[in-house]
Amino acid sequence: MRRHARTLAPELTDKELASLLDIIRKMRFQGKHLEIGTAAGGTLCCMMKVFEYHERPPFVVVDPMTYFQDQLNTVMKSLQNNGVPAEEVDFRIKKSSEAFIEANQRGESFEFIFIDGAHKIHYVTGDLRWTRLLRKGGIVCLHDYSSVRGVTLAADRFLRKNSNYEKVDCVHTLLILRKTRESSTPEISLTDRIWASALAPLLRLDIFTKKFLKNYSH
Repeated sequence: MRRHARTLAPELTDKELASLLDIIRKMRFQGKHLEIGTAAGGTLCCMMKVFEYHERPPFVVVDPMTYFQDQLNTVMKSLQNNGVPAEEVDFRIKKSSEAFIEANQRGESFEFIFIDGAHKIHYVTGDLRWTRLLRKGGIVCLHDYSSVRGVTLAADRFLRKNSNYEKVDCVHTLLILRKTRESSTPEISLTDRIWASALAPLLRLDIFTKKFLKNYSH
């Protein structure tokens, strides 16, 4: 079992977590907050506890719950331990791509999005589609930027193509962006998704080659 599944702690460094909670506390959004990829629910609990019970905005979690064995029950245990009622969370236990299509068809909107799902480039690019539903002035945060190549490449392409997103901060590997104005076209196009899918096997090959050379040199 993964360490964070045992400790129920967030998968962020102390400084990353402090920055994430600080921006939530500062913005005080009352609209929906979305977490893509919740792991053991540690970060989710910390984000929700920023708010007092009577003023807590809606929280949505998108996760297929296949990250480790018995993940959903582990998340429920984390919520219970933190005094956060599980019924306050809108769990959407499915792939991000499926959940996005449904949310988009319903015309949902979000004011805060935290992306920390699968880190392969095509998954990160897919997760960034959710910014289409982010309101003007809203915040999107990506974890493991600069430490995982798939996350970095996807985020950098996103920023190059979408000038209406500004970098608020980057603490360790937590990238914080703000949507300054509405987008005239979808933030992630079919071309972006094809690019990411084509690049994915090359990145896997690069990782395999580096591991092979490292082991061979020993």
